Amino acid sequence: MFNNYKIIKAFYVAVLSLLLSSQAFALGVDELAGRHIGYMVTDDMLANADKDPNNWLHYGRDLEQTRYSPLSQINKNNIGDLVPKWNLSFGVTGAQVSQVMAVHGRLYVTSSENKLFVLDGNTGDIIWKYEHALPGDIGPKLCCSSINRGVALYKDKVFMATLDTHMLAFDAATGEIVWKKKLGDYKTGQILTSMPTIIEGMVTIGNAGGDLGANAGTFWALNPDNGEEIWKTHTVPMSAKDPIAKTWAGDSWKLAGGTPWLPASYDKETGYILLGVGNPVPDFDGSVREGDNLYTGSTVAIDVKTGKIKGHFQYTPHDVWDYDGTNEAIVITDKKGRKVWVHADRNGHLYSIDREKFTCNWVKAMQRVNWVSSFGKNCRPNPNPEKTPTRGKETIDIAPTLGGGKEWHPASYSKRTGYIYVPGIDMAMDLAAKEQEFKPGQWWLGTSVIRLHPGAGYLKAFDATSGDLVWMRSQSTPNTSGVLSTGGGLVFNGDAEGFFRAVDDESGETLWEYNVGSGVHSNPTTFMVGDTQYVAILVGPGGGSLWPLVYGEFFKTNNQGGALYVFALHNK
Repeated sequence: MFNNYKIIKAFYVAVLSLLLSSQAFALGVDELAGRHIGYMVTDDMLANADKDPNNWLHYGRDLEQTRYSPLSQINKNNIGDLVPKWNLSFGVTGAQVSQVMAVHGRLYVTSSENKLFVLDGNTGDIIWKYEHALPGDIGPKLCCSSINRGVALYKDKVFMATLDTHMLAFDAATGEIVWKKKLGDYKTGQILTSMPTIIEGMVTIGNAGGDLGANAGTFWALNPDNGEEIWKTHTVPMSAKDPIAKTWAGDSWKLAGGTPWLPASYDKETGYILLGVGNPVPDFDGSVREGDNLYTGSTVAIDVKTGKIKGHFQYTPHDVWDYDGTNEAIVITDKKGRKVWVHADRNGHLYSIDREKFTCNWVKAMQRVNWVSSFGKNCRPNPNPEKTPTRGKETIDIAPTLGGGKEWHPASYSKRTGYIYVPGIDMAMDLAAKEQEFKPGQWWLGTSVIRLHPGAGYLKAFDATSGDLVWMRSQSTPNTSGVLSTGGGLVFNGDAEGFFRAVDDESGETLWEYNVGSGVHSNPTTFMVGDTQYVAILVGPGGGSLWPLVYGEFFKTNNQGGALYVFALHNK
């Protein structure tokens, strides 16, 4: 019977092929062909990711980086029924700062050590995986452990950047490497820690490693088919003729730093890529680089077609506190109808910036801040001389620390409430600036003392139209997890002690929490697989400037980890 079925099937396939070729001949077509690619990610899907509740396709779910999902199967009324459905060990410890990407029930996630896993969303079964061999001498060049922030998905490919500065393109179905592109030299300290972002059909990414001085901030746009460079933008001067070189004393622009080491946002209305730029170097000795030091400590607006910088807003001119400006620009239209980006900066302030004029609507302190005395025109800070590191003395009790404010862990803007939910740090530091000779490939901080004071963390909700604080949830450790808000009235966030929790988006009340057994430093995401909503979080502490300084005692009674947890309602 089975053999008869095979014969009948072959007959019908042959007849169908004959009919198709006859149709082609009748239409005057020489070739009639096509093929189906499973889990294809199209331009339309990426451009309208904010309208697609089922998948998670960008770093911030949408190009605007809201980290808001309209999914509501899991909500305030049933959150108590949320349970872990499966978990996956990565086989490595270290800092897990990535997140899950989801397409039609297939999940993509990276771990520390540049490992990539492609998984079945219902079961956690591994479909394929890739492990990138890192050079043995790369360790001293890494500020924040062997981290990776995740992959980008486009057409039939998966894109991952590596610490040793390669961009890799994989066949999404098989895991085969389609192409590899080397973008820099890790021996100088240049590394890639960011998730790539697909913008208008281009693979984009910025470099990290600016604290070693020789690495000028660079942002690439690559052809997804072969890795060839479409355009490249530098976020600091590359010659004395560059107008912004005048914002650097003498030739200090030659060793500028200013790396854009987090994923960019995209404003579809203006056609501008909004890219955060890191700190100048040396980090704490500003005497060798007087001036505003553009474009460090800024968000720059890059024309998506040409790669040219069309505007900017600088949060911390002449940064001598290592406050960076790399944190995400969340693109919204506020309740007053203003087209803005909202930005929670490491310098301790929340900003609303006009995304057409690049002017400041308002600036609000997120916690105790004393490095700035006041703000002038266009929210330009007037630094407090008593809290500005200078050579020959120790400057004490500077708030916030070099980690923020808000560290890199992304905030979320809820389209349901109009609030921005910020994971923060309320701590202070002591610094002592010193003269330090630049040596290629070595850290160039320009300080003899970095001392952090005990402090705490928080999750706060601010009105994104006014900047007013709505509610806060304090915690005993710095908040080292990204945030997710949902249409179910929930805000998800983790902590360094190993608790993953959901709070009420209107009040901040804790509604649910689960001990994942290891600190959370990653970003939660949510998606549908079939008729089931899942929430995913990576666990495993580490990375960042604060972690090794603050938590030495912490690991005497707590463990590192390296795993993925996926939750759903118990009856799904």
